[in-house]
Amino acid sequence: MRCGIDIGGTTVKIGLVDNYEIKETIVIETKPETLFDDIFSKINEYKDKIDFIGFGIPGNVKNNYINRMPNIGLSDIDLNLLKKKYNISCDIKSSNDANCAALGEALFDNNNDSSYFITLGTGVGGGYVLDGKVIDGHHVACGEIGHIRIDEKHQYKCTCGLFGCLETVASATGIVRLFNEYYKDYNTNIPCDNVNAKVIFDYAKAGDELGLKVLEEVSEYLGKALAILAVTNDVKTFYIGGGVAECGEFLINRIKNYYLKYSFYACKNTEIKLAKLGNKAGMIGAAYL
Repeated sequence: MRCGIDIGGTTVKIGLVDNYEIKETIVIETKPETLFDDIFSKINEYKDKIDFIGFGIPGNVKNNYINRMPNIGLSDIDLNLLKKKYNISCDIKSSNDANCAALGEALFDNNNDSSYFITLGTGVGGGYVLDGKVIDGHHVACGEIGHIRIDEKHQYKCTCGLFGCLETVASATGIVRLFNEYYKDYNTNIPCDNVNAKVIFDYAKAGDELGLKVLEEVSEYLGKALAILAVTNDVKTFYIGGGVAECGEFLINRIKNYYLKYSFYACKNTEIKLAKLGNKAGMIGAAYL
């Protein structure tokens, strides 16, 4: 049995995985002050059954050393030392949480070639998988697709400190940002109160002028970004997941159209698919790092 741990800002999901299937899931609250005490306490209940532990870390991690988990407020954590502290005998490996989700999707799709996973949520993240292995990169920054400079028109400032990042216009928050930018210029029935990406895209599906404007612009940015990745990584498949991707084929088909417009001729037949695993992807991927 393998154990895949997906650390999130609100909860930690611990999956007991066998033959690429989650047999049991344990969910605990993310409490920064006792985070790893809580995790290893649960793992120890099953340690006689577990022969591998993988961690999906929401931040920067290399060689099992966690540099920083900004959304949780923890840094400088050595998982190798924690392994000794909690008397864990099996191997432990770790990677960024988006990388783990990328591996999970590739395994689920029996993709033993190459893939890039893009997650569209509060931010934009991703992961690159080659021959069944996560590619972290020398600076463990491979997969940070959200920080490709893609928008020269608005030049919104990103949380990373740069301007024009994909994340500023294609994340859930970026979609709302574009809505606010164009609100006075297009006809719309979208209510301003508590507007979010799902509401905007739901109205777009119903033919709302402003909703369609935002949807088309977001799709173009994503199509361009994938075209850039295609000539640098030349993957077999792009998987698109996260909350924004719940818009489904209505979004995916538009991304495909713009991808075909901007992509190099040799890469035009690259598959672009909706991710299938949802919040299971991180656990399955972590279990097989």
